[in-house]
This record gives sequence, structure tokens and C-alpha cells, in this order.
Amino acid sequence: MSFNQELQEDLINSSILRSAFFNYFYRIFNNVADESFIGVSSKYLSYFNDLKEYVESDEYNNACKLFEEYVSEEEVAENINEFLQKLNVEFTSLFLSGMGNVPASASSYLSSDGLLKGEEWEKVTAIYKTRDFKMPESIKAPEDYISVEMLYMQKLSDLTGQLAQVGDIYLLQATINDQLKFSSEHILVWIDMFSNAVYQKATILKSKLYASTALIMKYYIKYDKELMQEFLDELNK
Repeated sequence: MSFNQELQEDLINSSILRSAFFNYFYRIFNNVADESFIGVSSKYLSYFNDLKEYVESDEYNNACKLFEEYVSEEEVAENINEFLQKLNVEFTSLFLSGMGNVPASASSYLSSDGLLKGEEWEKVTAIYKTRDFKMPESIKAPEDYISVEMLYMQKLSDLTGQLAQVGDIYLLQATINDQLKFSSEHILVWIDMFSNAVYQKATILKSKLYASTALIMKYYIKYDKELMQEFLDELNK
């Protein structure tokens, strides 16, 4: 079974962008920013703005505007160390400050027992094992933490591109099915609660980066699911 060259190229090219987006979300929510983060966000600005054509939402449009304001502030920052320190205070206040911080794991929102490693954690770890996905040792967070799940989505995106490159349509279909299932039955079940919680607190903290990215990520994941479903439908014809 084969598929046409245009579809193959679309899958390969989209996997590169999708992987980059998921990696960006991973970096944003995984840890405090360092010097290597400076200049990264500006590379995504035009892509996020382009998505306005597909994401018809005033909330998304406003998030992109806020993101653009952050990028402008980063570009004119005279003291990078002070700018990074400000970002790190925002990240710490959002996720690491103890009482009042924003929970960033699926179990925090979905597990009936309220445990940090609850039902959702068990589901996610089982899913990771089927794909032989292991967290980097540098990550000190549970497997159902938002940044880890973005890293897993990045892995699936990379694999989609590789399988499209070699033309393995059966494994490609299976990989896309796995991603759609993970998005539908897991990430999309709690991403609204997480993103909205981040946005609300980040707005209070006047954190343009985290407020805007939380909303952009929410809408991007929904768009990505629709995109991959379209690809799968084409492959199944």
C-alpha cells in the first residue's frame, strides 16, 4: 500500500513544525528559563499568527497579541540577566511556590483520589511503555506533568515524519491513531483546566509569556488533533 507524493511531503513537513511546537511548549513549562531561551520565542511568532486562519477565536487572537508584546520586550531588553531573573520569578510563582501554585500534572485535575501520582499517572505511564518512551533523567516531575506529555507528543511527531519518509503507511497509521487517542482521551480532557489556571494566575503576575503561551498551547493542541485526523482520513482512503 502506498500514498501519493504530495501527502507524503505534507506529512514530513508538518512533522517538523509540529515537533518544534511541542518542544517549545515542553521548554516553556518544564523549568526556569536560561540564556539559551532568549531569542527562541520570536521564531514562533509568525507561525502562531498564521494559525489564526484556522483557529477562529478572539481568545486565541488576544493570546497572540500578548505573545507578540512579550517578544518585543525580550528583543529590547538591555540586561538579559535581569530579564531572565524576571521570567524565573514568574515561573517559580506559577509552579514552584507551594500553596497557591498552579498544578501542572493531569492527576491534579482528574484523579478522584487527589493523589499526585493517581489514576491518570497510571494511565500515562502505561501508554509510555507501549511506545518505549522514557523521560530524560534531568526531568524531576511525574510522567503526567504537562512538559513530559509535550515531550511525548514531540516524539510521536518525529516518528510520524520518519515513517512518512520511508513510506511505512501501516506503522504511520498506527502512530497517528496513538497520537489521536492520547490527545482525545487524555490531554484534551485536562488541558483547558490547566491552561486557564495558568492564564488567570499569570495575568495577576503580569507574565505575558506564560499567560499567552498557556492559551496558545491549548488551541494548538486542538488544532493539531484536527490536522492529524485529516491526515489519517487521507491515508485511509
